[in-house]
Amino acid sequence: MNNFIIDQGKSFGTWKDNTSKLLYNDVMPVLLNGIDISGAVADYGGANGLLKKFIPHIITIDIDSTKSPDIIADILNHKGNYDLVIMRYLLHYLPDKKVKDLFNNIWNSDINRILVIQFINEDIKAKNANSINETKFFRTEKQLLSLINKWIIKQTKKIYYTVEKEFYKNRLNHPNPTSHEEIIISLELIKK
Repeated sequence: MNNFIIDQGKSFGTWKDNTSKLLYNDVMPVLLNGIDISGAVADYGGANGLLKKFIPHIITIDIDSTKSPDIIADILNHKGNYDLVIMRYLLHYLPDKKVKDLFNNIWNSDINRILVIQFINEDIKAKNANSINETKFFRTEKQLLSLINKWIIKQTKKIYYTVEKEFYKNRLNHPNPTSHEEIIISLELIKK
């Protein structure tokens, strides 16, 4: 079975390797600790709704209908009345201009809080070497922070870990991946 095809549906993020378990499950209690998740919460790029395990009332918005999100829409121009927008492992799918546009679009709405959860890489060369069969926009912490524009960072958390080579075998069907260091950064952004 081609693991890359599994990525395109409801099984996304449920691979059994340690890195997948860390990214999609184990880090979430730490990253959500201290974040007000009451009210209307949107999961932009929420795919198959893995965050529902931690926030049962979250509304997933994704353009990929094969992942069965609650709302099928392009988050770049989606309009909704939310108390909090979560963007988990989303920004590497977008070039810099679209990331800036996304932050600006939310800024110009009634939404006042965003929680960005994103992996960053100080060794972009290693990340790109392992990221086969896809086009992504990996960033260092400095590059990510430069895209935030007007938003104020209320809270930052970081988790350092090793991406094991099994992750790339499961996620991208990579025949010869290598392990490398990576950081998950969590940024709670507010307007005021």
